[in-house]
Formats: sequence, C-alpha cells, structure tokens
Amino acid sequence: MSNEHHGEAHNVLQAAHVEQLILDCGHARQEPPTRRGNNLPAGPALLVDRDADNDRLHSALDHSADERGTTTIAVAICGVSGVGKSTLARSFSWEVQDRFEDGFYYVDCHGRALTTSAELARLCLREMGAVERELPASDEEALALLRELTRDRRMGFVFDGLVHPRHLMELRLAAPESLILFTSQHSADEFSSDGVTSIELEPLPREHAVEMLTRITGTRLDAEDPDVNRLVDLCGRMPLALEFVGRKIRRLKHWTPRRAADWLADPVHKLRILHDNPAVRDTLELAVTDLPAEQAALYRLVGAIPCRTFEVATVAALLDTSPTEAEDLLYELHAANLVQESEPGRFHLHELVRVHAGEHSRALDRRTVESAHRRLVTRYRRMGAHADRAAMEPNRLRVAGDEELVAAERNPFTKHTALCWLETEFPNIIALIHDAERRGDDGTVLALCDGPLWTLHNHHKHYEETLRAFGAAVEAADRLGDPLSRARMRILRTRVLTECHRFTEAHHQAVEAVETAVRSGHRQVLASAHEFHGRVYLEQEEYASALEPLARSWEINHELGKQRGMALVEHFAAQAHSGLGDQDTALERLETASARLKDFPRDRRTPARIRVTRGRIHQEAGRHEEAVGELGAAIRELSAHQSAQDDAKQLFDLAQPFELLAFSLRQLGETARAEQCLREAVAIYEHAGSPRARLIRAELD
Repeated sequence: MSNEHHGEAHNVLQAAHVEQLILDCGHARQEPPTRRGNNLPAGPALLVDRDADNDRLHSALDHSADERGTTTIAVAICGVSGVGKSTLARSFSWEVQDRFEDGFYYVDCHGRALTTSAELARLCLREMGAVERELPASDEEALALLRELTRDRRMGFVFDGLVHPRHLMELRLAAPESLILFTSQHSADEFSSDGVTSIELEPLPREHAVEMLTRITGTRLDAEDPDVNRLVDLCGRMPLALEFVGRKIRRLKHWTPRRAADWLADPVHKLRILHDNPAVRDTLELAVTDLPAEQAALYRLVGAIPCRTFEVATVAALLDTSPTEAEDLLYELHAANLVQESEPGRFHLHELVRVHAGEHSRALDRRTVESAHRRLVTRYRRMGAHADRAAMEPNRLRVAGDEELVAAERNPFTKHTALCWLETEFPNIIALIHDAERRGDDGTVLALCDGPLWTLHNHHKHYEETLRAFGAAVEAADRLGDPLSRARMRILRTRVLTECHRFTEAHHQAVEAVETAVRSGHRQVLASAHEFHGRVYLEQEEYASALEPLARSWEINHELGKQRGMALVEHFAAQAHSGLGDQDTALERLETASARLKDFPRDRRTPARIRVTRGRIHQEAGRHEEAVGELGAAIRELSAHQSAQDDAKQLFDLAQPFELLAFSLRQLGETARAEQCLREAVAIYEHAGSPRARLIRAELD
C-alpha cells in the first residue's frame, strides 16, 4: 500500500507504521472559506430617479479600477436616513457583483454601534462563513486574518448603515482591485480627504416623488394637484416615507391624496413611519448617541420648536449663546447629516429626522424648553417688527406693533432686505402663529399677524396660509376682549377674503369690524373699517353701494387730519365714480389724491396704482392710446422698485395693469402684445393663487 499525500497539508499524519488509530469525532477546526461567496439580499423592486447617482457609482468604480492603485476602491453613499441609500447600494451591488470573482459580501450594520475596526473585521469574517468559535480572540489577529483572506483577491464588501465609517479606513485590505461600498448617515464631505469617492444622496425631485407614489399606489396622480404636492412635501420627498404612505393608500382604497396628507400632517402618524422602520430609527438613534452633549442638546431643541428652517442667529437666540458657537454646532450636526443646509447659513431638518428630533426633545427639561422658546418668539417678534417698519410706513396704524422691542434699536433692514427676510421666514412666521394659538399666547398671534404677516401680504400673496392665520388672529383678539384688536383683525381678514372673492364672508367680517370699531371708540380704526367695507363693494363692481362707506371713511380721515388716508379713499372713490360712468368726477378725485401723496415720497405704490385707475378711466372713455400710455407708465414705475426677490415672486400689483393694458392693445389691433400681457397677468395671478387666474386662462385658451 502506498503512503503518499499530494497537495496542501492540513490535518494529515504520514507514518511508516501505525500500531493504533484513534478517531476524535469532535469538532475539527474549519478554516474560513476561500471559495467565492455571495450573501447579497434581494435587489430592490422599486428604484426611482437614481440613474445619475448609479452612473456616478459605476464611474467611480471604473475610474479607480483603471488607476490600479495599491489600496482597495472605497465608495460612500451618504445622506439622511430614509433617503434611499440602502436601496441604491443593493441595486448597484447586483449590477457589479459578477466583476468580483472571489466573493461579494453584504454586511448589515444597522443598529450596530461598532466602535473599532476589529469589530468590523469580525463582522466581515462571519459574513464570509467563519463560525463564532473560530474567530481570533485578539483584535490584531482578527484584522490580520481578514487581511490574509482578502490578500490579492478581487472581492466586494457592502457595509450598509455604518455609524463610524472611519474604522473602515483602518482595515487596510491588501486587495487593490476589491471594492468597499458603504452607506453612511454622515455627510460626504467627511470623507473627501480619505481617498473615498462620496455621493451625497438627495431627496427625490418633486416629479419623481409623485412618480414613485403613483407606482406604489397603482393610481393616477396628477403632479399639478396641490393635495398630491402637499403629500409628497409632508413625506419630505423621501423614498422610505413615500413607500410607507403609498402602501397605506393602496391598502385603504378610499383614501384620497388629501386624506393621506391630512393623516400624515399629524406628528403622531409620522412617528409610525419611524417605528415601522427600525433600520432608520436605529441609525438615527446611534447617530444622536454618538454626538457630544452640546450638539445633542441642540438637536433636541430644534426638535422642540415649530420653525421649519433656522439660521445661525435664530439658533444663537435659541441657545442663548454667541453666533460663532451656534454656527459651529450647526455645522457639526450638518456633518452628521442630522441637519441640512438649504442655502448658505440656513438649515432645516428632513421630515423623518424632524419627527425623531421631536421625540428626543421630550428628554429636555421643561423649563429649558420654555426659556428657549420664549427667546425664539421674542426674536421673531422683534425682527418682524423691524421688517414691518422698513417695508411699510413706520407710523401706520398698528394695534399690536411690539414698539417696545424696537424703539431703542437701529432697524437692521432696508425695504429690499426686509421683504427678502419676510418671504424667507414666511413658513416660520405661520408656524409660530399657530404654535402660539395652541399655547394660548394671543399676544404673539396678534403681533405677528398685525406686523410682519400683514406687511408681507401687501407685497407678496400667500392666500390660504394668510387667511387661516388671520382667522386665528380674530379668535385671539376675541379671547383678549380688546375691541381695538378685534376690529383691526377683522379688517385685515376682510381684505384677504375680498381678494379671494369670498364676498359674503367679507361683508359679514366688514360689518363686524365697523360695529367693533364703533365700540372701541378709535376713530382711525373706524375709518379703516369703513374703507375696507367699501372696497368689498368695489371688488364686486357694486359701485353705488361702495360710495357710502368710502365717504364715511373720508370724513373721519379729514376730521383726524390724515392726508394719506384721505388720498387712499379718494382713489377708491374715483374707481366707484368711474364704474358709474362719471369719468370727470373720477379724474378730479384722482388729481386730488395725487396732490396729497406728494408729501409721502416713500409711498411709490399708490401713485402707480392711481395711474392704473387713470388708464382704466381713459379706457371707459374710449381713449385707448392714452390708456396704453398711463398703464405702461404704471408698469414701469412698479417694476422699477422691485428687488430681485420681488421679480422672482411676480409683484402682485403688476397683474391688473397688464390685464387692463391687454384690453386697450386689442382695441388698437395689437393682438400679439395683448396676448403677451395677458400671459404676464395670469402668471402673477396663478403664483398668488388668485381666482382671477382661472378666468384669464379661460380667455387665453
């Protein structure tokens, strides 16, 4: 019998003579497998709008392979939890796994607080087939074994949901043509200097968010439907949230997008998304646990406030610290992908992160939260009061103007910067108004509505939110029992209702405003109430009915010596006279109004509006060339004082002169110019949500 052995020797005994053979049938040591392995989970069934990111992953892999460096190819997919990192990683892995003939391994790190590179090494060894008792006891041996098993081999590793990616850099695998792909909550900027190709995954664009929701629900969804857009916004355009809500709509077939959006608007229901997706929740939990105390405290505080976005100065007020310290803390949270920077110096939380931060805010001491909240509200009231006074007449009527907050300070705004600030902060102002309503802070509701919100409405229109806020202000004034505030808030709501063509409600609100103003004994507020009631009739083209309340308003303004108030009423009375066919009286009223306004050089809008009315009077008289001249001049005057922000928001005052100009141009046979003017008008009306948009659009079509 031959006694030979060929090949690699492991547990082999070769001897000339054997007296006794004893077989030990215990567990023999098994070497970790060296054959090709693949433990990838199933590829995703739904991947929407990640083509560009997928192409970048392929490009990074191909470019690194071509360079044939001495280190493993490292690629990171970064982004906030729920944005779709794992889905993209699995999809890409299935596309490239055949390129790695020595094995491709998926390592699920969600919920694992791996704190050393040796822990990562042991996790890799387990996925490669090693059983627990075979893992080396020491960290150095575990690292050495992984390096030995991967040396000179072409392998792929996916580390999904890695909390501490820097430990990967310490593995130093000796496999230059291998791939390490990892997903991380951290920002891609974290790895820019470590030889890692990083891709920052963003939420889906709106149209693709709607597409994803459509595919999940199996229904036709209109991307132009406001309810659909509200729903995808409430989901933060995050794939995970969209999938959760989409499956619920598919299950509850009677649900409409509006019903789903109303359901999701409740923070309790958003919390369900986190609880039903432990991988996302655990990732966020570990990310917050890893934060230093000061950063964790800020994360919890921003989860406790109603603001949707926040800038450095706001966070400084919230923390009662310096802007420098606040900025450092914000950018630390940004590096952990817990806050996003929407524009330089302005941050926000994604929807799922907001819910998670809100849950964590419960751990804060109540007095700490209340003190921070009061500082936040005070800042917005002070800045709102400054912006109001910079954008409108400093001495205009205000019943809740926060004068004591700004009297001793220099106004930091110009008119341009005030309007920019108001437009940017509009969602936060609205959120603070409704938060104050829930808290019973009626003074804050009135101050924010009567000051910054009314000023913004006079320049840019946000009808639905503004009308709801003024409704809250009316109720707040009623609770306070102050007749002056009650009248003023009803006046403001009357105007917005009139612009929305809700005339029955507007008349009811105006009558209440007049009655309440009479009881208050405040003559200027009574004059304003009569004026706004007259304007409701004007908007309805009930010109004869408009003249009486306008005349009462003029008399009170005359009695009080309010020249600007008299000019405004004369302008509206001119419109009523023109509507009744008395063009001569109308022109006389306009001339008088223009003369009074010369003492108010800061008011540039009212003289331009008077030009518009004069143009309309020329139209009524059939003098269309004169009308074109006046209306064109009005458009130039209004446009000349727009800022870049105004241009983007389509200054509402331009809509009417464009509409009127189109009529006169048609009468003069200039149909192409007329159509262009109508398109300008309808774009402005549509942006503002005005019902006029639908009427003009029908005319164009």
